[in-house]
Amino acid sequence: MDRTRSYTEHNRVCWDQIAPARAPEPAEFFAAGGSTLDDCETEALPDVAGQRLLHLQCASGNESLSWAVRGAQVVGVDISAVAVRLATERAAQTGLAARFVAADVYDLPAELVGFDVVYASSGVVCWLPSLDRWARTVAGRLRPGGRFLLYEHHPVWEATAGAPDALRPVADYFGRSTPVAGLDPTRRPRAAVPDRSFVSFLWPLGDVVTALARAGLRIELVVEHPVPELYGAGPAAARWPGTYLIRAVRS
Repeated sequence: MDRTRSYTEHNRVCWDQIAPARAPEPAEFFAAGGSTLDDCETEALPDVAGQRLLHLQCASGNESLSWAVRGAQVVGVDISAVAVRLATERAAQTGLAARFVAADVYDLPAELVGFDVVYASSGVVCWLPSLDRWARTVAGRLRPGGRFLLYEHHPVWEATAGAPDALRPVADYFGRSTPVAGLDPTRRPRAAVPDRSFVSFLWPLGDVVTALARAGLRIELVVEHPVPELYGAGPAAARWPGTYLIRAVRS
C-alpha cells in the first residue's frame, strides 16, 4: 500500500464511524426544493439543468442533492461506504436524479468520465495527501469544455485558532503533504468524534490553483470570501478570508 492510500484508508475508517451522526438535511428538505449551496456557487454555475455532474468527496450528499434540485444529473462519490449508503437512501426518497458510489477519490471507477461538471466543496482539500494526483483526477473526469467548481475553506482559517483577541498560527500554512499533527477541535467534522485522529493536510491556495493548471485546466475564476463567523473573532475577522471559490474549464 502506497503512502497516499494508507492515509486515505486511515481516514476512511474515521468517516465510516462518524457518518451516521453527521445529521444531513432530510429527504423532505430536498423534495421540497431545498438547497444547501451558497449563492456564490450557484452564481458560478447557474446553468446545470440536464448536465452530468460528478460530486467528488460528497460526504452525506447534501450538495449532491442540491445540484439535483437544480436539474443536474448527479453522481456523488465518497470514500465512506456508510455515508454513500445513507445518501442513497435519502436520494431514493426524493426521486431526484442522483446516485452515489463508494470509492477513493484517487481510485475512481473507470466509467465515471465525460462529465459536464466536476464539483467539490467545504472540507475536501485538507484530506488530500497528493494535490497533483487529485487535480489530474478532476481533469480526467471532465469532457472537453467541461467545468470544475471548487468551493472550499480558506487555508488561512485552517492554519489559525485562538481566542477572539488572540488568533495565532497553529499549523504551517505551507505544510503541504506533511500531515497536520492533530486537528483543532473546531475544524473537526461536526457531530461526532471517531476513535482515532483524522490525518489532514494544509495546502496553500496558490498550490491548489497551480495543481489544477498543471493538470490542464484553464482557470477562469478565483474568488476569496470573508466569513467572519468561522473565526469566532467578531467583525474584525471580516478582513480575513474564510472561503475561496475556483472555477476552471478543461480545454
